[in-house]
Amino acid sequence: MRRAIASVLALILAAALALPAQAAMRDEPKDFRGIPFGKRFNPGNTFACEMDSEEGLRCTRAGDDKHLCGVPLKSLSYLFMYHYLFTVDMEVDGQEGFDTIVKELTARHGKPTPQSGGTSMITGRNVDIMLYYDAARHTGEIGYVFKNLPCPVE
Repeated sequence: MRRAIASVLALILAAALALPAQAAMRDEPKDFRGIPFGKRFNPGNTFACEMDSEEGLRCTRAGDDKHLCGVPLKSLSYLFMYHYLFTVDMEVDGQEGFDTIVKELTARHGKPTPQSGGTSMITGRNVDIMLYYDAARHTGEIGYVFKNLPCPVE
């Protein structure tokens, strides 16, 4: 009997080790306000865009709700690289608003991990959420980063 239990436990352990590691983030975002991560997207005429780099477009969208988790945003912009949403960058005034956003994102996605330079990150398989508060500017910075950006070979 013990041998049978040990065999079953060994099989369960082997199966668990064979599975790919799960990302730390719960409920990882698949899009940001209707713009998908990981799928080609053309920011149409509802966006105002300018070249950010040789391959990047920095865009804003006039119709965007300028709130995150109920907190007013100072700024909201999108960076598209190779026709994919690469980053969403937001700023919020003050520590209180930033703390409210961090609390809500933590409840949705999991606890942020401290990084160097005062940044924290909620790590996902495809998308990371970066959090930083700049005390000198009294500004919180929130960024969604798609980390599986296809890079064309030249």
